[in-house]
This record gives sequence, structure tokens and C-alpha cells, in this order.
Amino acid sequence: MFKRIAVHIDKDPACEGRVATAMALAQTYTAHIVGIYVQDPPYNYAYGEAVIPSAILEVQQQQIADERHKCSQEFCHLTASAGLGKSWIAVEGLREEELALQARCSDLLILSQADLQTHRSSIEPYQLESVIMTAGRPVLVVPYEGKLTQPVERVLICWDRGRESARAIADAAPFLSRAKEIAVLTVDEAPAAAPRIRNTMHGLDDYLRAHGYVEAKPVSSSSKGIGIGNAILNTASDCGADLIVMGLYGHSRAREWMLGGASREMLESMTAPVLFSH
Repeated sequence: MFKRIAVHIDKDPACEGRVATAMALAQTYTAHIVGIYVQDPPYNYAYGEAVIPSAILEVQQQQIADERHKCSQEFCHLTASAGLGKSWIAVEGLREEELALQARCSDLLILSQADLQTHRSSIEPYQLESVIMTAGRPVLVVPYEGKLTQPVERVLICWDRGRESARAIADAAPFLSRAKEIAVLTVDEAPAAAPRIRNTMHGLDDYLRAHGYVEAKPVSSSSKGIGIGNAILNTASDCGADLIVMGLYGHSRAREWMLGGASREMLESMTAPVLFSH
């Protein structure tokens, strides 16, 4: 169960939705909320102290301190009515590295989808990908214009029989245990693989049943002409899913995150909250 929920705190417009999601989950699972604020390295750290006059550095440091204080006050204000345990952590460093590090000391990390249209997000898509890939904990990504609907009654599981899918299902246990409807989606499964698919689906059904979850409904979809990510989103809409559960697929090369098409499509186009695991 979720007993320590971390949420990214910053000045972007989506922060309030993240905190609302964290509060709702904390109340459901009687969990402690941890607000994580990451301060970017100062310019003198990045470019060398000699190139920036001390007066400018002082102004910069004051602006940083003011923003940190404002975010702390906003976090306290938003969580004041929850009546739950909460704490505030402010760290300095690379955003993706610090968020992943803090996630490892929590049961769940809540982030927002990057806003690619207005570019008001303080977290870039590559940073979001990096956190999910390196956190070692499930990451709940909320659409930048939304929050997680409570209670989570309808869950869509994306199943491809892979390691990441299995990990995501295990990480989603707190949600699955309370769900009233569970659908298991497979996409673009070849007819020749049908016997093997049936066998693994039977095994997955047995696993879900052993944990006392409601009986899962199998659904299938084709990505032809739309892509796997859109096939998932269309199915989620058809099912009225409150939450999508999926593994994040990818690998790193030269510190650049190279994701599979479905993973990137989901991060860019999600219309419902997604619980990612890797």
C-alpha cells in the first residue's frame, strides 16, 4: 500500500492538480505526503563563477530563495485542510536525478505531463522520461490539465507479456485492490501467437484472482493507422478508465532517452492519468 507519497512541487500551473491528486491518494491510503522541490544549479555552478559579477549572483540567489519560499508556502496552503502528515524537501541539482533519488524513498512519485503547447511546464519531456526510467518506483503521471479521479474505479492494464508490464501490474496493487472494473488490453497480437496469448492471459487472470481483485475483462485493439499509444488512449476512453497502468519501454544511449513509440505517444498525448513502471 501507499504509505509515503512524493509529489513534485514547482511554480507551473499543473502543480495544484498534482497536489490535489497526492492529497486524495493520501486520504485514501492514510499516507504521508512529501513535497519535493528541486532547485536548478546556480549559473555560477554551470558556467564558472568568474564570468558572473557578484551583484548579479546575489540577485539570482535572492530570486531562487523567494521562489523556493513561495512554493513551500503554496504546498502548505494546499495541504492544510487534509489533516494528514506532510513534509517538505528542497534540494539543489539536476531535476531528473533529484526527483528519481527522492522517489526511491517513497512508494509513489506524482509528476505532471509536460505541456508541449504552452511550454509552461518546469519539467521537460526528456526529464520526465528519465525519472520514470531510473526511479525504481512507480510514477503516476497526471495530464497537465487534470488530476486523478477519485475513487479510481476503472483501471486499464496494458499487457504485452513483457517484464515492464508485469512490474507495472505489481506496482498498481493499491489501485487494483479497490477497482470495481479491470480491463486488460493487448494491441496488435498476431493470430499465430493466439495460443500463447491465451495461456499468458489465463496466468494473468489467475494472478489477479489470487490477489482478490475483480475479474478482469480482456480487450484487444489494433494500432493500424493510429499508433499503439493512440490505440491505448482510444481503448481507455471506450472503457471510461480512470487510470491506465503500463510499463515504460526504452533504453539509454549517450545519456539520451530513446523510448518506444507507445511510451512516447502516451507521455505526449495522455488524456487520463498513467501509472508508469520500468
